[in-house]
Amino acid sequence: MGKYILSMASLGLLIFTLAGCGNTQKNDLPNSKAQSDTATADGEIQSNTAASKFQMPEEGYYSNDFDEILNITKKDDGTYSIEYSVTHLLYVENAIGTYDSETGILSFSGKDDRGDDIKADIENKGDHLEVTVTQSSHEDIVGTTQIFSQTDEYQ
Repeated sequence: MGKYILSMASLGLLIFTLAGCGNTQKNDLPNSKAQSDTATADGEIQSNTAASKFQMPEEGYYSNDFDEILNITKKDDGTYSIEYSVTHLLYVENAIGTYDSETGILSFSGKDDRGDDIKADIENKGDHLEVTVTQSSHEDIVGTTQIFSQTDEYQ
């Protein structure tokens, strides 16, 4: 019995020791202001922020397999004009959007074709954009995420 307890204690100590030997790494959250400096070949120091990994959604026309549309146009004042639809449910024209480089989100708000408020977030996922509805009078679409691919023009 004594050997059994000693063996189990040794095994537990070994597991505890091995669990603590893993690599630790700093957790840089996308919203953090953490910076790292990089030296260039010219000896210049460039500062990189965590936000630099986000890619702004590009201006242009987007659609999906459900004939829903997303049109993003940058205005002279730095905001964005958004045209957006959810098939057979709502259509939004001239919504105003602003881009947050720290989160990588282009948020927009406006009125749908019934005059009700709608808000949504657009995120660039590289080969497509994702639109997540954050507020709407159509409660069943709040939280819904749609996928859009860039097209040359309206389909």
